[in-house]
Amino acid sequence: MAKSLSSILVVSLGGTITSEVKGGVVRQAGAFWDDKFYQRLDDRFTYSTVAPSGYPSENATVADYRRALSGIVNAVNSTEPDGVLILHGTDSVAYFAQLAIRVLSHLNRPVIITGSKLPPSQSGSDAIPNVKLALGFLGAAIEGKTGSKTFGIVFNDSFTGESTFVNAGVAMSPDIMGDIKSFSDMTSKRKIDFKGQDYRKRAEAWLAGGGVKGNVLLIPAAPGLPYDSMGLDGVEAVVIGCYHSGTADSVKLPGLIDRAAEKNIPCYMGPCPSRGNIYDSRDILTRKGVTCISGMPLEGCWAEAVLG
Repeated sequence: MAKSLSSILVVSLGGTITSEVKGGVVRQAGAFWDDKFYQRLDDRFTYSTVAPSGYPSENATVADYRRALSGIVNAVNSTEPDGVLILHGTDSVAYFAQLAIRVLSHLNRPVIITGSKLPPSQSGSDAIPNVKLALGFLGAAIEGKTGSKTFGIVFNDSFTGESTFVNAGVAMSPDIMGDIKSFSDMTSKRKIDFKGQDYRKRAEAWLAGGGVKGNVLLIPAAPGLPYDSMGLDGVEAVVIGCYHSGTADSVKLPGLIDRAAEKNIPCYMGPCPSRGNIYDSRDILTRKGVTCISGMPLEGCWAEAVLG
């Protein structure tokens, strides 16, 4: 008796990988490959394709991510695939991946997110190689070599010219070449259990309408920012990016934190080193009620704020 094929759920959320070039401008094509296309790429699986929410990744909002991830959860529960492949734009893919690993890990399935630097129809596009490697990782996970621990991003590395993999939990925003870097904190021994009950409860609450619904004010670590004039209307959380030593402005920033507290807006800062000296500025901000986050990149701190 022939062995039944494993199944892959392919989720199309937009981005360059689902775009085409028209008049010298990359535009969303509004269409995505069907199951027969994927079957030709890798016939080890059967495929089902869905597009619960589409958006250019540079325009992504928390509401877009909620619709997309809710659609993925519903599709997984209805189709019960062995693995999930998500097509997403590269601009904000690290933010999406950091949120996705927190929301989807309890489904106990391998998930690979991929996109492309060039549209599929453009010469030299990395779209097909990325999808092929993504399916390879999913296949290895389904066969038990890596299991449901596989949750990451496949992208084309500009230095090697080859497709490669980054774990979603350490993924940072792409650099100018579109390469995704891995966050490393040698001061932290923290192991984050994204499949644990805490994240499951927070994910389910967020999908049901909890946590952040709209806007997060993310403040980069940079000198001379006009904290006094930063408005908080419509803001549901503030994330303060730290310098490498876990520091941030302690002269004008506390005023913004006080204004946030008056509106019951939670404030977070990170990534903060887990060990070593705590500088005066960090002490001042945490005494103001700012929650310090360590062991993850700024994109992960943002995801923590979104879940609430």
